[in-house]
Amino acid sequence: MAQERVIALVDMDCFYVQVEQRRDPSLRGKPCAVVQYKKWQGGGIIAVGYEARAKGVTRQMRGDEAKKKCPEITLVRVPENRGKADLTRYRDAGREVIEVLCKFSRCVERASIDEAYIDLTEEVVRRIEERGPDSVTVDMLSSTHVAGWQTETVGQSSESEGINLDGRAVGVFQWLDSLSRKDASLYDRRLAMGAVIAEEMRAAVERETGFHCSAGIGHNKVLAKLCCGLHKPKQQTVLPHASVPQLYSTLPIKKVRGCGGKLGASLTEDLGVEYMGQLAAFSEKELQARCGDKCGTWLYNLCRGVDYEPVKDRQVAQSIGCGKNFPGRECLDTKEKVRD
Repeated sequence: MAQERVIALVDMDCFYVQVEQRRDPSLRGKPCAVVQYKKWQGGGIIAVGYEARAKGVTRQMRGDEAKKKCPEITLVRVPENRGKADLTRYRDAGREVIEVLCKFSRCVERASIDEAYIDLTEEVVRRIEERGPDSVTVDMLSSTHVAGWQTETVGQSSESEGINLDGRAVGVFQWLDSLSRKDASLYDRRLAMGAVIAEEMRAAVERETGFHCSAGIGHNKVLAKLCCGLHKPKQQTVLPHASVPQLYSTLPIKKVRGCGGKLGASLTEDLGVEYMGQLAAFSEKELQARCGDKCGTWLYNLCRGVDYEPVKDRQVAQSIGCGKNFPGRECLDTKEKVRD
């Protein structure tokens, strides 16, 4: 079944900046960014702290431009080894996080230095069998949002609980209340328990490493990745299957994992669609005719929130990308310069 699994994506918030702030605690709470390679125009920014973001600094800027936008910003330079960025300190910090996550699941896939997928299905089933399907309460989900259940109303009271709740908590309470009904989805109950475990994982990561993170919880890797970015930092989002159409209705196709680049561009151009939800109007055969049998079936399922890619138990990132820009006078515009 497409909804049997409970998958979480943990994404470290501005991880490179956090690593530097742990090395130098005086940077905490101050605008800072991490730059690498040549010092031309202050270096290329690869990570921006939230305090600097609030001042208008972005990753698209170079260091000098960031200082003009935010004069008080601190730029920390990535170490270099033989002219290349040495990411050892960040990889080592990422391993610390993975060690904590492995305490909650036997299936953890390190996707990058600062991201990991965790298959929580086994632990979720075990806890529900031990505690019952209705054991999750609002107070267990103190930093959780539920996609499709968010409310703008602040200070609402829960009649049954007699407490004031903010808009986030009202949505969580209403969702949990819907799960107590006899006809409630078993799979949504699993997501609720998965959210509790994700809260515990994130708390453990911060307690044992000093790093904070965000998370997304869904029935597959694609949905977990999408909802993880909805509320950051230090928060997490659950995406019930019934809320997928609402999310997809305004989600550009190119934002979906696996649908960027040429595929996303061709779908927009050939089918005249812009948002992921619009693909649901096409039959499986129509998508196969446009994209081939395998890709067409995958898209047919994906636009309905269904994906079967497993979480692979891997604690080492599958690949590590490393790029270097040569701007201005350092531009490699001749074969001789490239050889040198």
